[in-house]
Formats: sequence, structure tokens, C-alpha cells
Amino acid sequence: MSRPSAFAFALAALIAGMAVDASAAVSKRFGGFSVACDDSLNCAASAQAVNPDKASVFVLQRAPESRARWTVSISTLGVLADRDRPVALSVDNGVDITLRPVSDYAPFVNPSDYYVVSPSALDRLMLQVQRGHMLRFSFIDIAGAPHSDRFPLDGLAAALNEIDRQQGRIPGDRRAGPPVGLPEAPDVDVGAHLAAAGVPPRLLELHLATTACEAPDAAGLADAQPLIAPLSDTATLYAIPCFRNASGLASRLYLIESGEIGGMTPLVFAGFSDRLGWYGVDALTAVAYDAASRRLTGEGSDDHGCAFRGEWTFTDTAFRLDRLSAATSCGASASGWKDVYPNP
Repeated sequence: MSRPSAFAFALAALIAGMAVDASAAVSKRFGGFSVACDDSLNCAASAQAVNPDKASVFVLQRAPESRARWTVSISTLGVLADRDRPVALSVDNGVDITLRPVSDYAPFVNPSDYYVVSPSALDRLMLQVQRGHMLRFSFIDIAGAPHSDRFPLDGLAAALNEIDRQQGRIPGDRRAGPPVGLPEAPDVDVGAHLAAAGVPPRLLELHLATTACEAPDAAGLADAQPLIAPLSDTATLYAIPCFRNASGLASRLYLIESGEIGGMTPLVFAGFSDRLGWYGVDALTAVAYDAASRRLTGEGSDDHGCAFRGEWTFTDTAFRLDRLSAATSCGASASGWKDVYPNP
């Protein structure tokens, strides 16, 4: 048997090297595939996605022992797939091979390294990739965005033959199997990952196209950071800075749902003033969110400068109004507050 942990971590370093400088880790290239082997003849054939926005890598690897089988994985170097949802593979736009979490695919070693573990799916995939021209990997990331990575398959047959040669194996052995002895990938701190990833491009496009907010790089917003927080297993809150005024930094709030329905929803909150009564507002100042209690706080005002401040709790799919207070006077001279909800 192979030394699985050393092999896995060497491969992770290999993939990382390819993403930065392919020539530093690659021994030979065959079409779109690169072949590299370590000193123990653990070998990998890999191809980068042709997507312009990220450098995901499709990898077929094999240890040198006579009983070792090929393992198949895809490393999503730009984003993390939602490991609780199915993913799909297809060759030349053929019928999808749908992979279910845990039983058909799972992350090993690193959270972004997804291995095919289903023997039947591996057998089918190995036949198709050797005959096809393009592999497509479709998945939903942890922020709810769909992705479709495309990997050209030209050069794959020659790359696998080269590994056969280097390992001294009988040419054409294409038996594949799940990884043996690799450690399961650690759990992901979704909140930290989402915060580090920032505002998804598709949400920023919606924000700029449908609101009167200033550009994120405007002078008044250059130092402002979005508030990003998970609301549930499938919902994420994004508060994107919109403008500054005398009351402070105002943000536009959005909900991204990555569940079965999914989607991006601009949020509107209830406000109150004696002049207008109840009304809706699409921007809040002094926005804060407590993940433990799921409590959102913020302030707003109507067109006459009559301010309010409120508290909301996220429940299931939406924010529930818990408390609202309105200023007793409007404009810069506001000096007091009165509770308007719940009824005093």
C-alpha cells in the first residue's frame, strides 16, 4: 500500500504550485494536461479549468504500488463548494453523472479537494474522460452561487500513458477507486470564509444596478467594509455600504439563500414617523448583527429626517420586527424617543 498522508500532502503542494507557477512543479506536458511525479513515483496528471475567474484543477493520481488505483478529484481553488449538496460531472454535454454528498463524493485533506468515492461513478467517468473532449463540473458554492468549471481533455490519454511508463506499470490499466487512508477534510468555518471572500460579484452587480448607492470606491466609502454574516445553514446576510450622511454610514442589506430555491433578495425594513406613519426603508445606518441571538439592529429615517431605530430577529427565512422606537422630533434637533412597537 502507498503512504497516503505523505502522498496527499505532496499532491496538495503540487496543485498549489501549479496554480502559482506550473513550470516549477511539472515534469512534462501533454496537451492541456501536466504530469508530475515525486521521488517515490507518486504521480498526478492535472488540468486547469478554462474558466477565466478561477483556476480549479482536475486531477487523476496514482501511487506506484501494483495494486494502487487511480483516484479522481477536483480542487476548487477559487471558491468552496457546498459539500452538503449534490454536484454533477458531464463529458461533452452528455448525461450528467450526479454525485451525492458523502456516498458519491467527499473532501479529503483540504476542504477544497473533492474526491469521487463512488465506484460506479468512477468506472463511468474513467471511460468517458478517455473518449471525450471537455469535462464539465457543476456545483453550488457555500454562498449559494452556481458554478460550471470546464476542463479540456486533450492530452489526457498521453498523460496517463506517461505515468504508466514512469511507474513501470502495464500500459492501459485505468482501474479507479476511492482514496485509501486519506484524512477527511476539516470542517469549514463558513462565516469566516464568507467574510474573507467578500461580496459575491453577482450581488455587487445587483447592488450597483438597482440602487442609488455610491460606488464602493467613492471617497466617502473607500474605508467602509461590508457586514457579512451567516443567518442559518443556507442564508447569509450582506450589508453593503451605500452612502454617508449626517447620521453615519448607511448600508443596503441583502439576503442570499443557498437552499433548494436560492436567490438574492434586497431587504426592506419597517420604519415609523408621525408624519408618514408606517413605511418601508431600504437602507439602515449603524447596522450591527449578533450571530448568537440572530439579532439585527439599525437606524433609519424618513424623507423629512424623522429618525427611528429598531431591532429585528432572523427566523427561518426573514427578519421579524421585535422593537421600534421613533424620534419625538425631526432633524438635527431630535432629542427624544418613543416606543411605537410593540404597542406602548
